[in-house]
Amino acid sequence: MRTALPITRGLLTALLVTAGLADAHAFETTQTREGVTLHYRDASDALAAPVRERIIETFFGAYLRERADFHPTAPTQVGIVIDPGYDGIAFVGEKAQAATITINPAWLAKHPGDIDLVTHEAMHIVQGYPEYANERVPGWLVEGIADYARDRYGKDNAGAGWALPTQVKPEQNVDTGYRVTGAFLAWSEAQHPGLVKALDGALREGRYTPALWETLSGVTLPALWAQYVRTR
Repeated sequence: MRTALPITRGLLTALLVTAGLADAHAFETTQTREGVTLHYRDASDALAAPVRERIIETFFGAYLRERADFHPTAPTQVGIVIDPGYDGIAFVGEKAQAATITINPAWLAKHPGDIDLVTHEAMHIVQGYPEYANERVPGWLVEGIADYARDRYGKDNAGAGWALPTQVKPEQNVDTGYRVTGAFLAWSEAQHPGLVKALDGALREGRYTPALWETLSGVTLPALWAQYVRTR
């Protein structure tokens, strides 16, 4: 059993000062707009103030509209966490973290224009689907809707060199996901207004099946994809 050493007043002061310095490097802010509150935390103050401001402005500019258009009862308390320990790009968690966007600051350091990754992730919070990546909630469709939203609500996609593709490569299909599926959804929405919102609602409510495409468009999903490919 170790004997505890007495803590002198000087040592205690040094410990408190050190703790204070550690906290001093953290940045946190909370902002509320139109009934939605954003809690932003950067524990290591990894991002400069201009980048931080762009993230916050992009979030509110996208989330408020995405929420209004697709899911007005989506969370009103949202978090953005800047995490240098995360080596991906950005993600929205599950369950208790389902309204938190985690961002890798190293990605934005290398790709400073990619601010609309926030728009994509904000749409995942709006989606709020009870499951992910199975027959009831196909992952390719979830990510396709999020990239459709990035294209529709993005603040500066051009600044990132980001756009939905205008051509379909031979190896691509409707279930390729992300931008490929997003472009297909944008075209399908133009042909059948309300289709994306109907798909989103069905996914959230557990009503999605492949047959829904025929209900919404008059043709099966493979047939609709074939129509789309012919226009590219």
